[in-house]
Amino acid sequence: MKELIFLEPVVKKLIWGKEYWTVSAHESGDCLVKGGSYDGMHLSEVWSKHKEVFGVESDGEFPYIVKVIDARDSLSIQVHPDNEYAVKNKDGQAGKTECWYVMDCDRDGSIIIGHNAKSREEAQQMIDENRWDDFLREIPVKRGDFFQITPGTVHAIKQNTMIMEIQQSSDVTYRLYDYGRLRNGSPRTLHVDKSLDVMMIPHKDALCYTNGVPGKLVSCRYYDVDRYDISGVRDFEKSETFMIISVLDGEGGIDGRKIKAGESFIVSGGYGDFSIFGRLSIMVTRIPKLYGGLEIGGSKMVCATGYADGTISDRQSFETTVPAKSIPLIIDYFKNKEICALGIGSFGPVDVNPDSPTYGTILDSPKIPWQHYPLKKVLEEALNVPIMVDSRVNGACLGEMTFGCAEGMDNVGYVTIGSGIGAGMAVNGRLVHGMGHPEFGHILVSRLPGDDYKGSCPFHPNCFESLASGPAIEERWGSKAESLADRPEVWEMEADYIAQGLMAMVLTISPRKIILGGGVMAQLQLFPIIRRKLCEKLAGYIHAKELDDIDEYVVPASLSDDQGIMGAIQLGVLAEIGRD
Repeated sequence: MKELIFLEPVVKKLIWGKEYWTVSAHESGDCLVKGGSYDGMHLSEVWSKHKEVFGVESDGEFPYIVKVIDARDSLSIQVHPDNEYAVKNKDGQAGKTECWYVMDCDRDGSIIIGHNAKSREEAQQMIDENRWDDFLREIPVKRGDFFQITPGTVHAIKQNTMIMEIQQSSDVTYRLYDYGRLRNGSPRTLHVDKSLDVMMIPHKDALCYTNGVPGKLVSCRYYDVDRYDISGVRDFEKSETFMIISVLDGEGGIDGRKIKAGESFIVSGGYGDFSIFGRLSIMVTRIPKLYGGLEIGGSKMVCATGYADGTISDRQSFETTVPAKSIPLIIDYFKNKEICALGIGSFGPVDVNPDSPTYGTILDSPKIPWQHYPLKKVLEEALNVPIMVDSRVNGACLGEMTFGCAEGMDNVGYVTIGSGIGAGMAVNGRLVHGMGHPEFGHILVSRLPGDDYKGSCPFHPNCFESLASGPAIEERWGSKAESLADRPEVWEMEADYIAQGLMAMVLTISPRKIILGGGVMAQLQLFPIIRRKLCEKLAGYIHAKELDDIDEYVVPASLSDDQGIMGAIQLGVLAEIGRD
C-alpha cells in the first residue's frame, strides 16, 4: 500500500502551555487525516478498518502518540505506571513509556529526571515535608538532547522548553507535585499514593539502548527511534510496516509534499523506497524489531524472543539431549516468531571465529553426540536469519555488561562455578576471542597444604575446575555443596581456590567488576571470604578505586539467572547490525 498520511494536529491548551498531538488515534486526541485516500477520517478509523495501510496485524490500538510540547511554564512533577499497574488500577490498557527530543530550550534550561530518595519511607518523608529541592534531580538540558523516560521515572519538563515526545498510546499520568498552582480557583488533583506505588526507588537512569548504530536514539520494546540530518537528499529503503517521520527542524519535501519543523506524518507499510530532500533534521519511529536468543547448556537449553533493551517477551526450555531431538525443537520454537536475527550462547568448545569456515560449530565437546555439529549452519538454513554464536559464559558476560550490574563497563569478568568452571570476559567493550574463547576453568592454581583430593579434571589435576567445581566439592567432601553450608572448612578452602582464580583475572584483563554465578555461588557465605582472600593475595600490589570497595567489585550475578539468555538475545542484536 503506497500512502503518505498527513494529519491535522490536535491542539491542547493547558495551564503550562500547549501540546500539539501530531500523530494520535487515542480517544483523548484522535487526529484527522488531511488529503489522500483517507481524507477527513480519524486516524483510529483508518487503523481499525485499513490495516493494510500499516502492514501490521495487531488487533490493539494504534501504538503511538507523537506530541510537540511547548512548555511556557513548568509541567507538574509526575510519574507514569507500567502496563500491569495501569490495567490493575483501571487507568487504561497501557502504561506509558516515552522519549523526549529537545527541540528548543533556554540557554540555562533544565529538566527533572529522577529523585534522590533511597527508600519509599524516605521519599514519603521528603514529599510530606515539601523538601522538593532535596528530593528531585534537576539536570541541565540543551537543544538536541534525548531522554528515554521509562515507567516509574519521576520527571518534569521545565519552563521555556520545547519537546518532541514519542510515547505509548496512553494518557495516564500520576501527578506528584504541581507547585501549588490553582486552576479555576482550585489546586489540580495530585496522585501521591499511586506515584509512590509506581515510583522507581532508588532511581535508575533508563537504558537508552542504541545498538551502537550512529543516529540511533533508542531501541526498546515499544519503539525504535532514529535521527537523520539531511542536507540534500537521503534515500530510505522500503519497510513492510509503517513508520512515523517527525521533522525536528528545517524544511524539505517527500514525493512532492512539503514538510517543515514540528510536523509528523506516516509512511505506509510497503510504501516502497523513497527519498527526503531539503535541509532538515528528522526523527523516524518504527515498530521495534524482535530478536531470538538461544542458550544451550549441558542439561538444558532456553529459547527466547525479546527486544534490544533486554525485555524478554517469550521463552521456553527444553532438555538438552542429542541434536536429532534438540534441533527440531529449536527450529519449531523460532520458525513462526518473526525474529530478525538469532544469538546463540552455547556450551563448548565452540568455534567463535566469524572468519572460520566452521564458525558456529561445536568442536571436541565431551558431549559426544554434539561433537563437530554445525549448529550455526543448520539453524541459519532453517530460519533464514543472521546468527551470531559465542560461548555460553561470554553470552552471560555480555548480558551483565549490557543490562546488569556491569552495565556500561568496558572490562568485565563473569565466572560461573557449578558443574564446571568457565569465564566470559570483555576487554575494551569486546568479548574476548582469539584462537578460541577463554577456557578459564583450566588455569592452574596452587593446591592447598593437606588437600590430597585427586582432582575432577582428567586433563589437569591442579586446574581451577579440577579443585573448585561443584563435582570437586562433592567428591572431596562426600556431599553436594548445598548440604555443606554449616562446614566452614569447606568454604575456606573453596574461597581460597576461587580467590586464586580471580587474582589471575585481575592481573591479566584488569576487570572493573567480577561477577560470580553458577550453582556453587548460591552459597552466599562464600562472597565475603572470597573478597577477603583476594585482597590478601593481591597484598596491596594493585591500587585502584574498584578494589577500594571490594564488596562492589566481586559480586553475585544480578539478572535473576537471565544473564545468559539476555546475552544471547543481545548477540542476536549484534548479528542483525553485522558487528563482530
